[in-house]
Amino acid sequence: MDEPGSIELGLGVGLGLFLAVLYSATNAGLAALGEARIRAIAEDENGALGKEARRCVELGRTIRTRLLVGRVFCVGAAAGCAALLGGRQNPWLALGSAVAVGLGYAVLAEVSSAIARRRASRGGLRMLRALRPLEWLAAPIAVPIAALGRVAARMVPAPQLDGEVGHRAVEKMIEKSEEKGELGTDQAKLLRSVLEFRATVAREVMVPRTQVVAFEIDMPLEDVIGAIEENGHSRYPVYRGSMDQVEGILYAKDVFGALRRGLANEVLPDLIRTNVFFAPETQKLSVLLHEMQSRRFHLAVVVDEFGGAAGIVTLEDILEEIVGEIEDEHDDDEAPIRQEGPGHFVVDATISVYDLEEYLGEDINGGTEGDFDSLGGLLVQVAGRVPEVGTEVSLGDYDLRVLAGDDRHVEQVEVIRRTPTPEEPTGDVPSAQAS
Repeated sequence: MDEPGSIELGLGVGLGLFLAVLYSATNAGLAALGEARIRAIAEDENGALGKEARRCVELGRTIRTRLLVGRVFCVGAAAGCAALLGGRQNPWLALGSAVAVGLGYAVLAEVSSAIARRRASRGGLRMLRALRPLEWLAAPIAVPIAALGRVAARMVPAPQLDGEVGHRAVEKMIEKSEEKGELGTDQAKLLRSVLEFRATVAREVMVPRTQVVAFEIDMPLEDVIGAIEENGHSRYPVYRGSMDQVEGILYAKDVFGALRRGLANEVLPDLIRTNVFFAPETQKLSVLLHEMQSRRFHLAVVVDEFGGAAGIVTLEDILEEIVGEIEDEHDDDEAPIRQEGPGHFVVDATISVYDLEEYLGEDINGGTEGDFDSLGGLLVQVAGRVPEVGTEVSLGDYDLRVLAGDDRHVEQVEVIRRTPTPEEPTGDVPSAQAS
Protein backbone atom coordinates (compact mmCIF):
# COMPACT_ATOMS: atom_id res chain seq x y z
CA MET A 1 0.00 0.00 0.00
CA ASP A 2 1.38 3.39 -1.01
CA GLU A 3 2.21 5.81 1.76
CA PRO A 4 0.13 9.01 1.82
CA GLY A 5 1.74 11.92 0.07
CA SER A 6 2.66 15.22 1.61
CA ILE A 7 -0.46 16.88 0.19
CA GLU A 8 -2.76 14.27 1.73
CA LEU A 9 -1.01 14.54 5.08
CA GLY A 10 -1.19 18.34 4.97
CA LEU A 11 -4.92 18.14 4.21
CA GLY A 12 -5.29 15.71 7.11
CA VAL A 13 -3.63 18.17 9.48
CA GLY A 14 -5.82 21.05 8.30
CA LEU A 15 -9.08 19.07 8.31
CA GLY A 16 -8.37 17.54 11.72
CA LEU A 17 -7.61 20.93 13.26
CA PHE A 18 -10.67 22.51 11.66
CA LEU A 19 -13.04 19.82 12.93
CA ALA A 20 -11.44 19.82 16.41
CA VAL A 21 -11.85 23.59 16.68
CA LEU A 22 -15.45 23.27 15.43
CA TYR A 23 -16.13 20.68 18.13
CA SER A 24 -14.69 23.03 20.78
CA ALA A 25 -16.72 26.01 19.58
CA THR A 26 -19.90 23.89 19.49
CA ASN A 27 -19.34 22.70 23.06
CA ALA A 28 -18.64 26.25 24.26
CA GLY A 29 -21.72 27.55 22.43
CA LEU A 30 -23.98 24.97 24.07
CA ALA A 31 -22.51 25.72 27.50
CA ALA A 32 -23.04 29.46 27.02
CA LEU A 33 -26.57 28.93 25.77
CA GLY A 34 -27.39 27.08 28.98
CA GLU A 35 -29.70 24.19 29.74
CA ALA A 36 -32.64 26.46 30.57
CA ARG A 37 -32.51 28.29 27.23
CA ILE A 38 -32.05 25.04 25.31
CA ARG A 39 -35.18 23.68 27.02
CA ALA A 40 -37.06 26.87 26.15
CA ILE A 41 -36.09 26.54 22.47
CA ALA A 42 -37.12 22.87 22.54
CA GLU A 43 -40.55 23.79 23.89
CA ASP A 44 -41.20 26.92 21.82
CA GLU A 45 -39.88 26.06 18.34
CA ASN A 46 -40.97 23.39 15.88
CA GLY A 47 -38.34 23.81 13.13
CA ALA A 48 -34.95 22.19 12.69
CA LEU A 49 -33.50 24.21 15.57
CA GLY A 50 -36.28 23.13 17.91
CA LYS A 51 -35.76 19.51 16.90
CA GLU A 52 -32.03 19.77 17.62
CA ALA A 53 -32.76 21.37 21.00
CA ARG A 54 -35.13 18.53 21.90
CA ARG A 55 -32.43 16.00 20.96
CA CYS A 56 -30.02 17.86 23.24
CA VAL A 57 -32.48 17.70 26.13
CA GLU A 58 -33.16 13.99 25.60
CA LEU A 59 -29.51 12.92 25.31
CA GLY A 60 -28.21 15.28 28.01
CA ARG A 61 -24.54 14.81 28.82
CA THR A 62 -24.16 12.13 26.13
CA ILE A 63 -24.03 14.93 23.55
CA ARG A 64 -21.11 16.56 25.38
CA THR A 65 -19.32 13.20 25.60
CA ARG A 66 -19.68 12.68 21.85
CA LEU A 67 -18.24 16.13 21.22
CA LEU A 68 -15.33 15.34 23.54
CA VAL A 69 -14.58 12.03 21.80
CA GLY A 70 -14.78 13.67 18.37
CA ARG A 71 -12.47 16.47 19.49
CA VAL A 72 -9.88 14.07 20.89
CA PHE A 73 -10.01 11.93 17.74
CA CYS A 74 -9.60 14.93 15.40
CA VAL A 75 -6.70 16.41 17.39
CA GLY A 76 -5.03 12.99 17.50
CA ALA A 77 -5.49 12.50 13.75
CA ALA A 78 -4.10 15.97 12.98
CA ALA A 79 -1.11 15.42 15.27
CA GLY A 80 -0.47 11.99 13.70
CA CYS A 81 -0.55 13.41 10.18
CA ALA A 82 1.82 16.20 11.24
CA ALA A 83 4.20 13.69 12.84
CA LEU A 84 4.26 11.57 9.67
CA LEU A 85 4.83 14.63 7.54
CA GLY A 86 7.64 15.97 9.72
CA GLY A 87 9.21 12.55 10.27
CA ARG A 88 10.06 12.27 6.61
CA GLN A 89 12.56 15.06 7.10
CA ASN A 90 13.88 14.31 10.58
CA PRO A 91 12.75 12.02 13.45
CA TRP A 92 12.92 14.95 15.87
CA LEU A 93 10.80 17.03 13.52
CA ALA A 94 8.01 14.46 13.89
CA LEU A 95 7.72 15.22 17.62
CA GLY A 96 8.02 18.97 17.02
CA SER A 97 5.28 18.87 14.36
CA ALA A 98 2.89 16.99 16.68
CA VAL A 99 3.56 19.46 19.51
CA ALA A 100 3.04 22.39 17.13
CA VAL A 101 -0.34 20.97 16.09
CA GLY A 102 -1.31 20.63 19.77
CA LEU A 103 -0.33 24.22 20.52
CA GLY A 104 -2.08 25.47 17.40
CA TYR A 105 -5.23 23.65 18.40
CA ALA A 106 -5.09 25.12 21.92
CA VAL A 107 -4.87 28.67 20.56
CA LEU A 108 -7.55 28.25 17.88
CA ALA A 109 -9.90 26.38 20.24
CA GLU A 110 -9.60 29.07 22.91
CA VAL A 111 -10.29 31.87 20.41
CA SER A 112 -13.27 30.10 18.83
CA SER A 113 -14.69 29.11 22.22
CA ALA A 114 -14.35 32.67 23.53
CA ILE A 115 -16.27 33.97 20.51
CA ALA A 116 -18.97 31.31 20.98
CA ARG A 117 -19.31 32.11 24.69
CA ARG A 118 -19.44 35.82 24.01
CA ARG A 119 -22.23 35.51 21.49
CA ALA A 120 -24.15 32.93 23.55
CA SER A 121 -26.59 32.62 20.65
CA ARG A 122 -28.19 29.64 18.93
CA GLY A 123 -25.07 29.06 16.86
CA GLY A 124 -24.10 26.17 19.14
CA LEU A 125 -27.26 24.28 18.14
CA ARG A 126 -26.70 25.04 14.45
CA MET A 127 -23.10 23.78 14.60
CA LEU A 128 -24.23 20.68 16.50
CA ARG A 129 -26.71 19.93 13.72
CA ALA A 130 -23.94 20.29 11.12
CA LEU A 131 -21.70 17.92 13.09
CA ARG A 132 -24.37 15.27 13.56
CA PRO A 133 -22.92 12.76 11.03
CA LEU A 134 -19.50 12.90 12.72
CA GLU A 135 -21.14 12.89 16.12
CA TRP A 136 -22.81 9.57 15.35
CA LEU A 137 -19.44 8.11 14.37
CA ALA A 138 -18.21 8.90 17.90
CA ALA A 139 -21.32 7.37 19.52
CA PRO A 140 -19.98 3.78 19.94
CA ILE A 141 -17.12 5.11 22.07
CA ALA A 142 -19.06 7.97 23.71
CA VAL A 143 -21.94 5.83 25.05
CA PRO A 144 -19.84 3.64 27.40
CA ILE A 145 -17.76 6.65 28.46
CA ALA A 146 -20.95 8.59 29.34
CA ALA A 147 -22.27 5.58 31.29
CA LEU A 148 -18.99 5.36 33.20
CA GLY A 149 -19.26 9.07 34.01
CA ARG A 150 -22.77 8.61 35.42
CA VAL A 151 -21.60 5.74 37.62
CA ALA A 152 -18.71 7.85 38.92
CA ALA A 153 -21.06 10.77 39.61
CA ARG A 154 -23.31 8.54 41.72
CA MET A 155 -20.36 7.20 43.69
CA VAL A 156 -19.02 10.66 44.54
CA PRO A 157 -21.57 12.75 46.52
CA ALA A 158 -22.18 16.28 45.31
CA PRO A 159 -20.70 18.98 47.57
CA GLN A 160 -23.21 20.63 49.90
CA LEU A 161 -22.78 24.35 49.44
CA ASP A 162 -23.25 26.63 52.40
CA GLY A 163 -26.37 28.78 51.99
CA GLU A 164 -24.33 31.97 51.94
CA VAL A 165 -21.94 30.54 49.34
CA GLY A 166 -24.86 29.54 47.14
CA HIS A 167 -26.38 33.00 47.57
CA ARG A 168 -23.15 34.67 46.43
CA ALA A 169 -22.84 32.28 43.47
CA VAL A 170 -26.33 33.12 42.23
CA GLU A 171 -25.70 36.84 42.78
CA LYS A 172 -22.55 36.51 40.66
CA MET A 173 -24.52 34.81 37.89
CA ILE A 174 -27.08 37.62 37.91
CA GLU A 175 -24.30 40.20 37.76
CA LYS A 176 -22.62 38.49 34.81
CA SER A 177 -25.91 38.08 32.93
CA GLU A 178 -26.67 41.76 33.47
CA GLU A 179 -23.22 42.75 32.17
CA LYS A 180 -23.69 40.60 29.06
CA GLY A 181 -27.09 42.15 28.37
CA GLU A 182 -28.89 38.85 28.87
CA LEU A 183 -30.84 40.37 31.77
CA GLY A 184 -32.41 43.82 31.82
CA THR A 185 -32.02 46.12 34.82
CA ASP A 186 -35.57 45.43 36.02
CA GLN A 187 -35.15 41.67 35.62
CA ALA A 188 -31.87 41.70 37.54
CA LYS A 189 -33.44 43.81 40.28
CA LEU A 190 -36.35 41.37 40.57
CA LEU A 191 -34.00 38.39 40.86
CA ARG A 192 -31.95 40.15 43.54
CA SER A 193 -35.17 40.88 45.44
CA VAL A 194 -36.00 37.17 45.36
CA LEU A 195 -32.53 36.36 46.75
CA GLU A 196 -32.90 38.88 49.57
CA PHE A 197 -36.45 37.66 50.25
CA ARG A 198 -35.18 34.32 51.60
CA ALA A 199 -33.36 36.06 54.47
CA THR A 200 -36.02 38.66 55.33
CA VAL A 201 -38.16 38.22 58.46
CA ALA A 202 -41.61 39.56 59.34
CA ARG A 203 -40.25 42.27 61.66
CA GLU A 204 -38.46 43.94 58.74
CA VAL A 205 -41.58 44.49 56.62
CA MET A 206 -44.38 44.80 59.17
CA VAL A 207 -46.31 47.97 59.84
CA PRO A 208 -45.18 48.90 63.39
CA ARG A 209 -47.77 48.77 66.15
CA THR A 210 -47.69 52.55 66.60
CA GLN A 211 -48.77 53.04 62.97
CA VAL A 212 -51.47 50.36 62.84
CA VAL A 213 -55.04 51.58 62.42
CA ALA A 214 -57.02 49.36 64.80
CA PHE A 215 -60.33 49.59 66.66
CA GLU A 216 -61.33 49.05 70.29
CA ILE A 217 -64.05 46.39 70.32
CA ASP A 218 -66.51 48.75 72.08
CA MET A 219 -66.01 51.55 69.54
CA PRO A 220 -69.31 52.88 68.11
CA LEU A 221 -69.95 51.65 64.58
CA GLU A 222 -70.45 55.19 63.29
CA ASP A 223 -66.90 56.08 64.39
CA VAL A 224 -65.56 52.89 62.81
CA ILE A 225 -67.16 53.81 59.47
CA GLY A 226 -65.61 57.26 59.63
CA ALA A 227 -62.15 55.81 60.29
CA ILE A 228 -62.52 53.33 57.43
CA GLU A 229 -63.52 56.09 55.02
CA GLU A 230 -60.54 58.17 56.14
CA ASN A 231 -57.90 55.42 55.90
CA GLY A 232 -59.20 53.32 53.01
CA HIS A 233 -57.84 49.94 54.15
CA SER A 234 -59.79 46.72 53.64
CA ARG A 235 -58.94 44.99 56.96
CA TYR A 236 -58.43 46.25 60.53
CA PRO A 237 -57.42 44.52 63.78
CA VAL A 238 -60.00 44.78 66.57
CA TYR A 239 -58.71 44.58 70.15
CA ARG A 240 -60.02 44.56 73.70
CA GLY A 241 -58.20 46.89 76.07
CA SER A 242 -54.92 47.06 74.13
CA MET A 243 -53.35 45.85 70.89
CA ASP A 244 -51.88 42.94 72.83
CA GLN A 245 -55.40 41.47 73.03
CA VAL A 246 -56.52 41.25 69.40
CA GLU A 247 -60.02 39.76 69.30
CA GLY A 248 -60.49 39.57 65.55
CA ILE A 249 -60.20 41.22 62.16
CA LEU A 250 -62.78 43.64 60.77
CA TYR A 251 -63.39 43.62 57.02
CA ALA A 252 -64.49 46.94 55.54
CA LYS A 253 -66.91 45.12 53.22
CA ASP A 254 -68.68 43.60 56.26
CA VAL A 255 -69.15 47.05 57.76
CA PHE A 256 -70.62 48.48 54.58
CA GLY A 257 -72.84 45.41 54.28
CA ALA A 258 -74.17 46.24 57.73
CA LEU A 259 -74.60 49.84 56.64
CA ARG A 260 -76.89 48.74 53.83
CA ARG A 261 -78.93 46.69 56.28
CA GLY A 262 -79.17 49.53 58.80
CA LEU A 263 -77.11 50.08 61.96
CA ALA A 264 -79.81 49.81 64.59
CA ASN A 265 -79.04 46.29 65.76
CA GLU A 266 -75.40 45.99 64.69
CA VAL A 267 -72.43 46.21 67.07
CA LEU A 268 -68.74 45.75 66.29
CA PRO A 269 -68.35 42.29 67.97
CA ASP A 270 -71.03 40.95 65.61
CA LEU A 271 -69.03 41.98 62.53
CA ILE A 272 -65.49 40.87 63.30
CA ARG A 273 -63.97 37.58 62.16
CA THR A 274 -62.43 35.94 65.19
CA ASN A 275 -60.09 33.66 63.25
CA VAL A 276 -56.85 35.66 63.63
CA PHE A 277 -53.49 34.63 62.20
CA PHE A 278 -50.54 35.37 64.52
CA ALA A 279 -46.95 35.23 63.28
CA PRO A 280 -43.69 35.58 65.24
CA GLU A 281 -41.64 38.62 64.28
CA THR A 282 -38.64 36.40 63.49
CA GLN A 283 -40.50 34.22 60.99
CA LYS A 284 -38.97 34.11 57.49
CA LEU A 285 -41.16 35.78 54.88
CA SER A 286 -40.95 32.74 52.60
CA VAL A 287 -42.51 30.58 55.33
CA LEU A 288 -45.03 33.26 56.28
CA LEU A 289 -46.13 33.71 52.67
CA HIS A 290 -46.68 29.98 52.27
CA GLU A 291 -48.71 29.76 55.49
CA MET A 292 -50.85 32.79 54.64
CA GLN A 293 -51.56 31.40 51.18
CA SER A 294 -52.39 27.90 52.38
CA ARG A 295 -54.62 29.17 55.21
CA ARG A 296 -56.11 31.97 53.08
CA PHE A 297 -55.20 34.91 55.30
CA HIS A 298 -54.46 38.36 53.90
CA LEU A 299 -53.37 39.90 57.21
CA ALA A 300 -51.28 38.58 60.08
CA VAL A 301 -50.71 40.07 63.52
CA VAL A 302 -46.97 40.01 64.23
CA VAL A 303 -46.10 39.18 67.84
CA ASP A 304 -42.84 39.57 69.76
CA GLU A 305 -41.13 36.99 71.97
CA PHE A 306 -43.45 37.84 74.88
CA GLY A 307 -46.65 37.44 72.84
CA GLY A 308 -47.36 41.16 72.57
CA ALA A 309 -48.46 42.66 69.27
CA ALA A 310 -45.50 44.22 67.45
CA GLY A 311 -47.39 45.18 64.30
CA ILE A 312 -49.19 43.71 61.33
CA VAL A 313 -48.11 42.38 57.95
CA THR A 314 -50.24 41.86 54.86
CA LEU A 315 -49.80 39.81 51.71
CA GLU A 316 -49.20 43.09 49.89
CA ASP A 317 -46.31 43.93 52.24
CA ILE A 318 -44.72 40.55 51.53
CA LEU A 319 -45.16 40.72 47.75
CA GLU A 320 -43.71 44.24 47.70
CA GLU A 321 -40.44 42.77 48.97
CA ILE A 322 -40.19 40.90 45.66
CA VAL A 323 -41.84 43.10 43.02
CA GLY A 324 -41.40 46.54 44.58
CA GLU A 325 -43.97 48.98 45.90
CA ILE A 326 -47.61 48.38 44.93
CA GLU A 327 -49.36 51.70 45.28
CA ASP A 328 -53.08 52.40 45.17
CA GLU A 329 -55.25 55.47 45.48
CA HIS A 330 -55.10 55.37 49.29
CA ASP A 331 -51.30 55.36 49.57
CA ASP A 332 -49.46 58.46 50.69
CA ASP A 333 -47.78 60.07 47.66
CA GLU A 334 -45.05 61.72 49.75
CA ALA A 335 -41.72 59.94 49.31
CA PRO A 336 -39.96 58.93 52.55
CA ILE A 337 -36.71 60.52 51.30
CA ARG A 338 -36.68 64.11 50.08
CA GLN A 339 -33.42 65.54 48.78
CA GLU A 340 -32.89 69.17 49.76
CA GLY A 341 -29.46 69.56 48.17
CA PRO A 342 -26.15 67.76 47.59
CA GLY A 343 -25.73 65.32 50.48
CA HIS A 344 -28.74 66.85 52.28
CA PHE A 345 -31.93 64.82 52.86
CA VAL A 346 -35.12 64.94 54.92
CA VAL A 347 -36.14 61.39 55.77
CA ASP A 348 -39.21 59.72 57.26
CA ALA A 349 -37.98 58.05 60.46
CA THR A 350 -40.01 54.89 59.75
CA ILE A 351 -37.87 54.02 56.72
CA SER A 352 -35.70 50.96 57.27
CA VAL A 353 -31.98 51.57 57.69
CA TYR A 354 -31.39 49.01 54.93
CA ASP A 355 -33.56 50.93 52.43
CA LEU A 356 -31.89 54.23 53.31
CA GLU A 357 -28.40 52.75 52.93
CA GLU A 358 -29.40 51.18 49.62
CA TYR A 359 -30.60 54.57 48.39
CA LEU A 360 -27.49 56.41 49.58
CA GLY A 361 -25.17 53.68 48.35
CA GLU A 362 -23.20 53.50 51.62
CA ASP A 363 -23.53 52.58 55.30
CA ILE A 364 -25.05 55.15 57.62
CA ASN A 365 -25.28 53.32 60.96
CA GLY A 366 -21.61 53.81 61.81
CA GLY A 367 -21.28 50.20 62.96
CA THR A 368 -24.08 50.56 65.54
CA GLU A 369 -25.46 47.19 66.64
CA GLY A 370 -28.79 46.52 68.30
CA ASP A 371 -32.37 45.42 67.87
CA PHE A 372 -33.63 48.06 65.45
CA ASP A 373 -34.80 48.18 61.83
CA SER A 374 -35.91 51.77 61.18
CA LEU A 375 -33.98 55.03 61.13
CA GLY A 376 -35.92 56.14 64.20
CA GLY A 377 -34.96 52.91 65.96
CA LEU A 378 -31.31 53.56 65.10
CA LEU A 379 -31.46 57.00 66.73
CA VAL A 380 -33.13 55.56 69.83
CA GLN A 381 -30.40 52.90 70.02
CA VAL A 382 -27.61 55.48 69.75
CA ALA A 383 -29.17 58.00 72.16
CA GLY A 384 -30.30 55.38 74.69
CA ARG A 385 -33.73 57.06 74.81
CA VAL A 386 -36.28 58.61 72.48
CA PRO A 387 -34.39 61.70 71.26
CA GLU A 388 -36.11 65.08 71.46
CA VAL A 389 -36.68 67.36 68.49
CA GLY A 390 -33.38 69.08 67.68
CA THR A 391 -31.18 66.24 68.97
CA GLU A 392 -28.11 65.79 66.76
CA VAL A 393 -26.18 62.56 66.26
CA SER A 394 -23.07 61.88 64.16
CA LEU A 395 -22.79 58.47 62.54
CA GLY A 396 -20.06 57.60 60.06
CA ASP A 397 -19.88 60.34 57.44
CA TYR A 398 -23.34 61.70 58.33
CA ASP A 399 -24.89 64.14 60.80
CA LEU A 400 -28.49 63.34 61.77
CA ARG A 401 -30.90 65.78 63.41
CA VAL A 402 -34.40 65.02 64.68
CA LEU A 403 -36.88 67.36 62.95
CA ALA A 404 -40.17 65.98 64.27
CA GLY A 405 -41.39 63.52 66.88
CA ASP A 406 -42.85 63.21 70.35
CA ASP A 407 -42.00 61.50 73.62
CA ARG A 408 -42.75 58.06 72.14
CA HIS A 409 -41.12 58.01 68.72
CA VAL A 410 -39.15 59.93 66.09
CA GLU A 411 -41.10 61.03 63.01
CA GLN A 412 -38.72 62.93 60.72
CA VAL A 413 -34.93 63.20 60.48
CA GLU A 414 -32.56 65.52 58.64
CA VAL A 415 -29.59 63.62 57.18
CA ILE A 416 -26.53 65.61 56.05
CA ARG A 417 -23.31 64.17 54.66
CA ARG A 418 -20.39 66.10 56.09
CA THR A 419 -18.48 65.80 52.80
CA PRO A 420 -21.01 65.63 49.96
CA THR A 421 -20.12 63.02 47.35
CA PRO A 422 -19.62 64.22 43.77
CA GLU A 423 -22.20 61.73 42.55
CA GLU A 424 -25.86 61.87 43.49
CA PRO A 425 -27.49 58.74 44.98
CA THR A 426 -28.62 56.34 42.27
CA GLY A 427 -30.88 54.10 44.32
CA ASP A 428 -34.65 54.08 43.97
CA VAL A 429 -36.62 56.08 46.52
CA PRO A 430 -38.67 53.54 48.49
CA SER A 431 -42.32 54.31 49.10
CA ALA A 432 -43.55 55.11 52.56
CA GLN A 433 -44.84 52.08 54.40
CA ALA A 434 -48.60 52.09 54.60
CA SER A 435 -50.51 50.84 57.57
